[in-house]
Amino acid sequence: MNNNISKEVKILSIAFLFIFLGFNGVQQYLTAYFSEIKLPNVGFNSLVLIYLFFLIFEPLSAIIISKYGAKKCMILGSLFYFLFIISLLNPSVIITYLTSALLGIAASLLWTGQTSYLIRVSEEKSYGASTGFFSSFQSFGSAIGVFTSGILIARFLFKTSFLIFSFFPLLGLLLLLFLRDLKVKEEAKGIKGLGLIKKLFLSKTALKLSIFGFSLQFIYGLVIGIIPIEINKFISLPFVGFLSSMFYILPIISSYFLGRLSDIIGRVKMISISFYLVILGLIVLFFSSSTIYLIIGIFLIALYRSISFPLGLALVGDVASKENIDFLTAFFWMFTGMGVVSALLISNLFQSAKIIYLTSIIIILISIKILTPLLRSGIQNIKTKIAEELM
Repeated sequence: MNNNISKEVKILSIAFLFIFLGFNGVQQYLTAYFSEIKLPNVGFNSLVLIYLFFLIFEPLSAIIISKYGAKKCMILGSLFYFLFIISLLNPSVIITYLTSALLGIAASLLWTGQTSYLIRVSEEKSYGASTGFFSSFQSFGSAIGVFTSGILIARFLFKTSFLIFSFFPLLGLLLLLFLRDLKVKEEAKGIKGLGLIKKLFLSKTALKLSIFGFSLQFIYGLVIGIIPIEINKFISLPFVGFLSSMFYILPIISSYFLGRLSDIIGRVKMISISFYLVILGLIVLFFSSSTIYLIIGIFLIALYRSISFPLGLALVGDVASKENIDFLTAFFWMFTGMGVVSALLISNLFQSAKIIYLTSIIIILISIKILTPLLRSGIQNIKTKIAEELM
């Protein structure tokens, strides 16, 4: 299964398994937790702050990572996942908002470092397999976290569950210490970071391509925002963890094979399939009036994420060069942050599932309209255009 997967990718994948076993086990219940203690807006605001600071700090994360290396930045970033969860044990609004902002900054270092590191230690012909392998392990940790937190919350209440899950990011941090420290490449040392970031914002090709990351994480914003509330409304609170774990169980089973398939048949075909799935899933959720329709819609969106998440990471590797990989990675993740923040703001503004699903369908259709001509031009052509626009 994993002959082309390097030792570094394996260590990285297991480290993220533990980090997101802890974090996603808590994040999936964040809105429900604050609703339970009569602070319903705090959960949404906390998530918005996390992803808002994530996207704001992303451009700077590229400069920091290119200077100090991905390993050190990932280690620092993972520490704040522990601190955020611990802060929830004393539900102070000010402390929650402060740690949410700090976590967003830390997450930019963690995820930009992760993608840059993974691409650098993977063979070009197997980016899809490596990102799929990583996605499977990270999703496995998240599935365990989301599923078991539901059981623990039902039995021991929120705070005890959060205390238990706070220690898993520390296990991930310890594993990151075993990664080989990649030195900054000679060709990257002369890059003027701020100048390259400015060029990225002026690059039409990079901007259009990043729409894929925006749409991918916009849907994730629904997964952590409105969908848990809908599950609670249709069924009950313990089923939030059970059904939400589907978003992580399906990638465990399929992400490696789907990522590897994208290496064989091409990213463009797989991206098209993923968009068909998410539109169908959103339509089913829009018309859902019973539990069975809710489950079908969740299944389709979970399958979409199984394909699109590793595709997004592999796509960055496909179009990046050694000179711009850290910056293009940060640019991609910045747009994913925009996607999550947009979804959470829309969810908090309307608080009507049907309006939110309809808005989501429109956003996905606009994304397809923008991306289709670009993707049809070919991956190599996209890579060449980005390189030219960043010169």
